[in-house]
Amino acid sequence: MAQPAYRSLSLLQALESRLAGLLHCHGDERGKGLLSLTVAMPGLAFNHLPDGLGDYNYFSRPAEGFFLLGLDVAASIEVQGEGRFRALDVAFAEYRRLWRVVDADGIGLQPLALAGFAFAQEGQGEGLPNARLTIPVLLVQQKGGKCALTFTCNRESSPDVVLAGWLALVGEVLEALGRDSAPISTGSIERFSSQPDDAVWLKQAAHALADIRIGALDKVVLARSVQVRSARPFAPAALMAALAARYPGCIHFAHAFPQGGVLLGATPESLVSLADGQVASDALAGTDWREGLLDDDKNLHEHRLVVSAIVRALEPACAFLEIPSRPNVFRLQELRHLRSVIRGTAHPGITLFDLVERLHPTPAVGGAPTWHALEWLARHGEARRGWYSGATGWIGFNGDGEFAVALRCAWLNGTEAELFAGAGIVAGSDPQNELEETEAKLNAMLGVLGGRR
Repeated sequence: MAQPAYRSLSLLQALESRLAGLLHCHGDERGKGLLSLTVAMPGLAFNHLPDGLGDYNYFSRPAEGFFLLGLDVAASIEVQGEGRFRALDVAFAEYRRLWRVVDADGIGLQPLALAGFAFAQEGQGEGLPNARLTIPVLLVQQKGGKCALTFTCNRESSPDVVLAGWLALVGEVLEALGRDSAPISTGSIERFSSQPDDAVWLKQAAHALADIRIGALDKVVLARSVQVRSARPFAPAALMAALAARYPGCIHFAHAFPQGGVLLGATPESLVSLADGQVASDALAGTDWREGLLDDDKNLHEHRLVVSAIVRALEPACAFLEIPSRPNVFRLQELRHLRSVIRGTAHPGITLFDLVERLHPTPAVGGAPTWHALEWLARHGEARRGWYSGATGWIGFNGDGEFAVALRCAWLNGTEAELFAGAGIVAGSDPQNELEETEAKLNAMLGVLGGRR
């Protein structure tokens, strides 16, 4: 819903007076650390990614009315290597130690950080760091029918400078919300490259099957990407609106970076969530895009590998686990997936990043046994660019949060886009069928890029 210009001006004027008063009350104690002020915004329509924004992080569950949009950077850390999740955990704990939080209207929505990371622990690609956690200057959030703005600053900064920066960001959001979305693209899209090409990918799948037959591993996930171009630049906000319309039950994410480029997608798979000590993790494995049986031996075997790995990872961290006896079928337009949600109660002291470290990568994106599969992928030269099959998510001030596996996504750079997909190779797989599965997964995003809603 567009915000009328006069209403935006009135809202900005009211915010300026309100924030100036809050800064005077709570920002007078200068020192190290962060200050966050949260104010209720009941009249702000926020249920999508606004058009025309710059540096942002976006995460949403449209079917649940949950939306997060972070703008600019109040604090951030970028890491890579074997201890990357521990480093993010320690850094966030240190931010919290010196973080003063004010819920000015008692709305119950807290400040948070948005984060993402690559599949592998080393390297980076597509203009993205290997792993990054960002506390935004302005967080726009909607949850449980409540909408709020959270403003964050360094407590050593000048209040006048801080206030001016905050108001500029709010003005940018209000202007964007009032702007009509650009079209997704113009005309048809041209597919011009695949990495690797079909013949190489089929050969890799045959090698994987041979190693599975001799017992070297149980499963390995082979990824591929395709590049497409359009006559005009792709519009991230319009793409996200189309994805929300087609896949409201998915988790939606978008990350834009100052150096250019946007990663966005609608993933069906939550890696892990933590809420009031309760843990949930999706086992999503076994896919069908035809009219065949999804619960055949091959798909059920592939699904059990993922469930077993998640259970083994969570058992040491949880006092109780609830494991479904059989998977459900998760339908997403052209695709059907076998899905089981494993739930548990975390032991005291277990953090969200502890859980991420235990779970990533699950056999749904890597293979099984995990380290055998990762070694196989490294030996065969597979390289996954950006954050594809890594994860994207958020962590709140109280430690609750969620990370979703970065699937069904695309890297946009002007008039070009790179899309990613993978397929799990297990005993009973047919390489040609698995290649067709990756095409079916790619088509979910290709259709939206081409203007299908």
